[in-house]
Amino acid sequence: MIVCETREELKSRIFNWKKENQTIGFAPTMGYLHAGHISLFETSKSKADKTVVSIFVNPTQFNDPEDYLKYPLDLDGDLKKCEEAGVDLVFLPKKETIYPDGNPDFVMFQSGLQKNLCGRTRPNHFEGVMLVVSKLFHLVNPDFAFFGRKDYQQFRIIEEMVRILDFPIQIVGVPTLREKDGLAMSSRNVRLTEKERENANLIPRMFTLAEKLFKNGEKNPKVFHEILADFLLSSSSVKIDYIETVDPHTLQEKLTLDGEVLLAVAVFFGKTRLIDNELLRNFDSENIF
Repeated sequence: MIVCETREELKSRIFNWKKENQTIGFAPTMGYLHAGHISLFETSKSKADKTVVSIFVNPTQFNDPEDYLKYPLDLDGDLKKCEEAGVDLVFLPKKETIYPDGNPDFVMFQSGLQKNLCGRTRPNHFEGVMLVVSKLFHLVNPDFAFFGRKDYQQFRIIEEMVRILDFPIQIVGVPTLREKDGLAMSSRNVRLTEKERENANLIPRMFTLAEKLFKNGEKNPKVFHEILADFLLSSSSVKIDYIETVDPHTLQEKLTLDGEVLLAVAVFFGKTRLIDNELLRNFDSENIF
């Protein structure tokens, strides 16, 4: 496995692979890798000749400086996981490599896809995501890029960014991996105390309740949200950031719950914020997840 820290070495490796007509799959990460990340790498290996992974905690996507400073790190463990997964190259840029002139005064914004969900409650987050991902796309020049659908809004925003800017890249959404109790795998899970981790089980249980309500014909979003909020707030240590039901393609609010509905939530357990989502359907159709 090759480990690169500089633009020059990365570009040299990519150039040689492209010269040999090798296709490249790319998974950008912020490290502290878990089985969900490994599924991205495995999907890449099934679709591309070479798999590239970047590990970079991107400062421009954190609207809370404390959250940035507390982001978990385990570089040695990450490199071991990448090697065991058969990754061909890991790009480990320093902040100065990605932002040589400091954080740039440059903003990309998608008013439709950023209107709701984390776009509403985390200002400037997706601007930072689009900035770093577009820079990494230019450096890695991949044929495929892989994103987990747990961060569904991010997946749709990157997918649309690539379409608008004509990046010659196929964006592939990879299904969410979950723990035995149904909690979505996340690098932030490690920050939960034992009690908070126990309470976090409320999220997958809430999705089970939501599916029952949906299949039983509840179409009023307000009633739907209130029932789910009451369920989550059965623990006094839980704070809801949002519960939203949106169209899975446009991410716009659903005025009535029919067809396909993306139920997305962000919940604080102590100081740790977890996001998750589930696709609800009341007709037979191909699952977009």
